[in-house]
Amino acid sequence: MLDYMGVPPYDSAYAHLQRKLAQFGIDTSHFTRRHGQAPIPRDDLLKAVTESRSLAGVLRALGRPNGGAGRAFVRRSIHEYGISTAHFVGQGHQRGQRSPRRKSAADILQRGEPGSPRQKTALLRRALDETGVPRVCAACGIGDAWQGRRLVLEIDHINGDRLDNRIGNLRYLCPSCHSQTEAFSVRGRRPSATWRQGFDTQ
Repeated sequence: MLDYMGVPPYDSAYAHLQRKLAQFGIDTSHFTRRHGQAPIPRDDLLKAVTESRSLAGVLRALGRPNGGAGRAFVRRSIHEYGISTAHFVGQGHQRGQRSPRRKSAADILQRGEPGSPRQKTALLRRALDETGVPRVCAACGIGDAWQGRRLVLEIDHINGDRLDNRIGNLRYLCPSCHSQTEAFSVRGRRPSATWRQGFDTQ
């Protein structure tokens, strides 16, 4: 058809033609496939896609093996028929979306029960970011860079209770200022080593 119409062959042209042919109900059963595989009947594919929540589910519904070539062929067929997969919930379709199990800042910034595990520092940083706490040392005002190098600010629990993650009990401190706190000195880390460890060497 592309030769007949004088259109150079390219992938999106094939897909556009396939959608238009399907839209106007034009029979193409006599066409040969450029990829050498028998076409999946549109109704069968539409039913499989509609009743599935992932590409793997479509392959199962069609009774096809879940391999690289099979997935590519079905994905290409879905595209050529113009069938929507917006309802798919597979991992690849969730890329860029927040997990429903993601903890909110309010869930993180709480006082933990005695014996409970401490919150991960990465979660505390995210929660502080989400509540608008600037990454600046609360004591000396230095930010997260010094002399052109990234400085990793530490999270200090003001009352010394590392299970108390309420926002009023948390503050950012640079390694030098953090090393001067009473809670820090109890842990026995040397100030000079702490300052060196504060720089991101990545």
